[in-house]
Amino acid sequence: MSADIRAVKEKERLTTLLLDCGVSDVRMDALEPVIENTAWMKVKLDDAREAIKGSSVAIPYDNGGGQTGIRENPLFKGYSALWKTYISGMNMILECLPPEEAQAQIAKEDEPQTVLALVRAKHA
Repeated sequence: MSADIRAVKEKERLTTLLLDCGVSDVRMDALEPVIENTAWMKVKLDDAREAIKGSSVAIPYDNGGGQTGIRENPLFKGYSALWKTYISGMNMILECLPPEEAQAQIAKEDEPQTVLALVRAKHA
């Protein structure tokens, strides 16, 4: 399934969740960009997770000028930055839910919270 379709489905899921919990139309209009971008980030995180499954956290480098060494894999850096932004968006969305519903949604999250958790899950 294409990334665009998955993003639309995630947006629909988040919108339905908020509407089912009684979030007003005015608040939904204000949350529209947050919902859309959070849905997009979820798809990108899923794709990035697949891309880095077999990658190491640290990779060797050689700049061609005689400098060599080990550096953090840029894929993990990008994933980590996107994850933090996704969490911010989800927090904004969850703040609109009644407390008991927000806790239920937090418990459902199956994504690792850090790159270290992703690596540990990969090796488990």
